Amino acid sequence: MSSERVFIIGGTGNIGAKTVNDLLDNKIPVTLYARSPEKVASLFSHGKDLVNVVQGDFKDLSPIKEGIKGHTRLFLLIGDFTDFVNTKRTIATYAYEAGVQQVVDLSSFTVNIGWRTSAIGSEHYHGEKAIFDIPNRANMVALRPGRFMSNHFNMTSPIANNAIFDTVEPDLPQGFISTNDIGAVAAVILREDIKKHGDAVYNLTGDVVTSAERAAIISRIVGKDIKYIKVTPVQKYKQIIATGLFNHVLALDLCDNLENCDDAKITASIEILLDRKPETLEEYLTTNKDNFK
Repeated sequence: MSSERVFIIGGTGNIGAKTVNDLLDNKIPVTLYARSPEKVASLFSHGKDLVNVVQGDFKDLSPIKEGIKGHTRLFLLIGDFTDFVNTKRTIATYAYEAGVQQVVDLSSFTVNIGWRTSAIGSEHYHGEKAIFDIPNRANMVALRPGRFMSNHFNMTSPIANNAIFDTVEPDLPQGFISTNDIGAVAAVILREDIKKHGDAVYNLTGDVVTSAERAAIISRIVGKDIKYIKVTPVQKYKQIIATGLFNHVLALDLCDNLENCDDAKITASIEILLDRKPETLEEYLTTNKDNFK
């Protein structure tokens, strides 16, 4: 068993579960901060001897202060923007005060656009900075993934609509990243030498495709003709709001503010860290095709 002990925030979703499983495969003990110990037990039954749980949520972070003692590293993934920056600062502070030597923070490529150019980017910028500016802290690694390939399942309904929609030209290349690759990259960093990664920033784009190519890929996978339809930003905004998943500010980002985010280049860091090619969009969607709506 490894001498490392990794504390995990956000370990039961797609990204976090991949990170946890990869760490368990390498016999590294983990502690998950989670609302439901039962869910953790069901997800990671194969590694139960290496898995501990600290029960809690983001409304009361006090269980983390005691629970993180004795751990060497922290994986920090927060998907809820409610008090996002303060939550990250508080958890990272508890970690460093407890002797944690490495925090791996899941941020976003939207940070790269610039200060206050988008709501999502601003939250992640200040989230990173809140950790980075903690006095006398240890190491902090930031992961900045691009568009999630999984968005094709939870933000669109290509089968029901016979189409996917966006505001860009059909031949405009856009970058995407597999949630599996994000989780795998995090796991590698969390088990390799801390000094190797230091305060590194890793931009993560695993595949570049056009909207027309995306429609063709989905068509092949589902066995049905799926078209790409270019819509206006206003139409896209209304579609996003109608899902009930996003508020006005985040919807505005997705149909306007993030249009200038150029990530049409596969980042070499994924293959360097994983020693394999990143997962393509077609590979990811094929593996998860049952999630199409």
